Amino acid sequence: MPAAATLQIDLRPSLQLAAVLAVAHVLALAVAGVSLADWPRFLVGSGVLLSGAACLVETLHRSSRAAVSLELHADGRASWRDRNGTWHEGRLGADHFVSTALVVMRLDQVERGRKWVVLMADSASTEELRRLRIWLRWRRAAGSAGSVDPAPPE
Repeated sequence: MPAAATLQIDLRPSLQLAAVLAVAHVLALAVAGVSLADWPRFLVGSGVLLSGAACLVETLHRSSRAAVSLELHADGRASWRDRNGTWHEGRLGADHFVSTALVVMRLDQVERGRKWVVLMADSASTEELRRLRIWLRWRRAAGSAGSVDPAPPE
């Protein structure tokens, strides 16, 4: 069965991912509080708090940079729309992780850098996430012109 030419997914804020990130940052704060003293504790604690705030803002789609829609094309191109409505172009990177609970993918931006998209079960509809997982599992590494493998990996 040939792959669809374009896969379009509307993304939602993920409360599950926000909870996981919040717990990880609270644990990091606890470790810093127990193991460090004085200025190092303050500096590391401030960094962890800033990191946690930035992660939560992005995960809950409060940031203008947050991806709210994603399009993947058969030729390896990727497009995503941010919260401001601006579409960004790039390519699906070779680095991605796919499981039933979590999808992590790298998008190489045309203008600069990379964008990492992390999705959990509540990030999109069940059917859209299933199609995305299948799409990513059957993709070859970047540089293969974005073609689909003819047979499943062994």
